[in-house]
Amino acid sequence: MLTKKQQYSINSLKQLKDLQPSQFCLIHVNKTKNNLHCVVSTLFGQKKTLWSISGGRMSSSIGSNSRRKTRYTQRAVFNAVIEKAFGLGLRYLVLHCKGAISSKRFIFKIFNQHFTVLLLKDCTSVAHNGTKPPAKRRL
Repeated sequence: MLTKKQQYSINSLKQLKDLQPSQFCLIHVNKTKNNLHCVVSTLFGQKKTLWSISGGRMSSSIGSNSRRKTRYTQRAVFNAVIEKAFGLGLRYLVLHCKGAISSKRFIFKIFNQHFTVLLLKDCTSVAHNGTKPPAKRRL
């Protein structure tokens, strides 16, 4: 979220793009049933993927006994993404998230502490024909 000074000085995303397009990035956070994937890419299409990491890769560096989808692994992955984004000189983020609602709040809090989050988009897919009803019991 932009501060009041930034809101008054910058009116649209196009003006932000004209300032310094190298400071913008798109972060995809994909939470599956038992893993977490983060992909950092450029926002305006210069390069598709700058960097990616998953919970499985972090768990091997943390320790062999840690699981891929724990709070500790999530924090380690997000901290690694933040360090890499600082190293690339990024300041403005657009977050695309797949996963549970509570995790989106957590993701937003972590990234909003260090960067200016312009947009938080929910990309969780929903079945077009609803959920499958339970099968009828046969006796």
